[in-house]
Amino acid sequence: MTAPTRSLSTSGTRWHRQIAVAAGCALGGVIVHALGPLVPVPVPLAALGLGVGVLGASFMLAWAADAGEAVFSGGLVLAAVALVGVLPEFIIEVHFAFTQQAALVTANLTGATRLLLTVAVALPLLLAVRRRGAGRPPEPIRLVPARRLELAILLVTALFAVQIIVRGRLTVIDGIVLLTLYVLYARRVQGTSGEEPAVVGVAAGLLSLPTRYQRPAVAALLLGAAAVVVLIANPFTHALLATGTSLGMDPYLLIQSVVPAATEAPELVVVAVLVANRRPAQGLALLLAASVSQWTLGMGALPLAYLAGGGGPALPLAAREQVELGFTTALTLFVVAALITLRPAFFDAVLIVVVFVLQLVYPTPFSRFAAGFVLLVFAINLLVSRRRYLRPMLRAAGLGRNPSARSRAGAAPRGSR
Repeated sequence: MTAPTRSLSTSGTRWHRQIAVAAGCALGGVIVHALGPLVPVPVPLAALGLGVGVLGASFMLAWAADAGEAVFSGGLVLAAVALVGVLPEFIIEVHFAFTQQAALVTANLTGATRLLLTVAVALPLLLAVRRRGAGRPPEPIRLVPARRLELAILLVTALFAVQIIVRGRLTVIDGIVLLTLYVLYARRVQGTSGEEPAVVGVAAGLLSLPTRYQRPAVAALLLGAAAVVVLIANPFTHALLATGTSLGMDPYLLIQSVVPAATEAPELVVVAVLVANRRPAQGLALLLAASVSQWTLGMGALPLAYLAGGGGPALPLAAREQVELGFTTALTLFVVAALITLRPAFFDAVLIVVVFVLQLVYPTPFSRFAAGFVLLVFAINLLVSRRRYLRPMLRAAGLGRNPSARSRAGAAPRGSR
């Protein structure tokens, strides 16, 4: 494995203080949860305290996952690191499925996935704004060929999700297929090369420790933060639901919008640091990897949790959830089409940001349907015009002809958009 760059944000004891603050927030959330049965805490204050705890634990998980990618090796470890990265969302989504709250099952899944993928495609726009403010011309982003793996898995899962949406149910068989796709991804991602691990900030600080302390430190951070998330993620969600309901807010929109903003904050902060250090391509790669975990691992576990909680072999999807999943599927297809050339375009960034903001401002089923239709039309148009890039992308995931020809899969095809 290529040695990570450790020169970014590791000076002094700043990273020690950041871990201390995050750990303090996580501990505060645990204390709020422990005092719940003993001291009558107002629900809004409990939601705030638990939310701060989840946020602190999420940052700890993100730092440990980034450092763990460089410290450990092997497909199983990489799969475990990816699982830890989406653990807060995973716990919430599985809880709703296990407790038979089918109407809320897809809320956090769709909200988190849309946020990750929108930021991924919007990076050229964000870079242009940042560099224009500094009086410098924007720099193009170029993904390495290895990132075709994530794009291929996203394309396959989005196409597979179409039949789930049409049937209106997510079956155990569907879950097994999605989990199998995740295993395929975890097995093949271990062979990718050409990039240094995206280790910056606190993660880089962990790797500046003596070698004999690196693994114990990362493992302690992972286990401690994971324990906090398992303990308070669900109480936080219930407190948030109770608070929103008392204010007349839609529970589905609350879980879809507010919770992902908290649980995805660590990944977005890591991406912001990478962009600030002129490594936007690796920031984009992190967002794609997290989206793959959401689509495959997160969604694949839902029908199994629903069955384990006493439900049937198929998790029913209401009409609203079909529309929400449909919009998320269309957005995913657009992202694949926009990034299939490995060079994100400014126009694609503007389009997805405008559509994402409009559907947030007007969160009605009709606006989601219209937004999905617009993105689907553009996605089909882009995929048709860029169809020469499809074969190399599918080969990267072993889904095309002659999957062993890695050198050809990594070669950029001729032509442009």
